[in-house]
Amino acid sequence: MSWKYVPSVLYLAFALFAWIDFMHAAQDGLGNLGLLLATLPVTAVGVILTSALGKTGFVLIPSGVDYYIAHAIYFWPAALLIAGGLLGFCSWISRLFAPKVK
Repeated sequence: MSWKYVPSVLYLAFALFAWIDFMHAAQDGLGNLGLLLATLPVTAVGVILTSALGKTGFVLIPSGVDYYIAHAIYFWPAALLIAGGLLGFCSWISRLFAPKVK
């Protein structure tokens, strides 16, 4: 496995840990904090969208569905997006510093 995959794999392991921790936390709102911190770049976009739309609830977590399903709908696509971004960034760095072949 190339080094460029390592950050994405480590992040996905961290995301899995955050999800397991969330599943064992009480449904009091503090469990959400770990998920939102684990996906901080997407959370920042969600906060901006929530503010711009004038909503009171976080717009990226759907309402009207089961608590865990709603959080899974937000968390796993956000985690995969971040892991993909890490992979893209590391691939770019790898190409940038690759030895030039003549």
